[in-house]
Amino acid sequence: MAADMSGTEAMRFQFGENWRRFLNVLTDAQIERAKASLSVLPVEGGFAGKRLLDAGSGSGLFSLAARQLGAQVHSFDLDPASVACTAELRRRYFPNDPLWLVESGSVLDKPYLARLGTFDI
Repeated sequence: MAADMSGTEAMRFQFGENWRRFLNVLTDAQIERAKASLSVLPVEGGFAGKRLLDAGSGSGLFSLAARQLGAQVHSFDLDPASVACTAELRRRYFPNDPLWLVESGSVLDKPYLARLGTFDI
């Protein structure tokens, strides 16, 4: 656990370390299950061409699944290791893809959220 960057000394769990281990054993079957779970969402016309925001992307698995389903994806997480995991999946499956952005950010940062714009999903 580490203190947050705002100086409030609040503690948070470092999820990214768990996600690093997960990426070492990630299988195509797990990716297909993630895609199947997203496919049940009531998204009119499917994911193709839609903009998806993955706030707190964690491992990046659902960002990857959404991108494979055709969505334009914007992934962000506060935890640097989680950002690195999501970026690693992007590198493995969609290298240099302009339709998948991965960055560091917080859902508690209102100016950051305001800059993101709007999303379909």
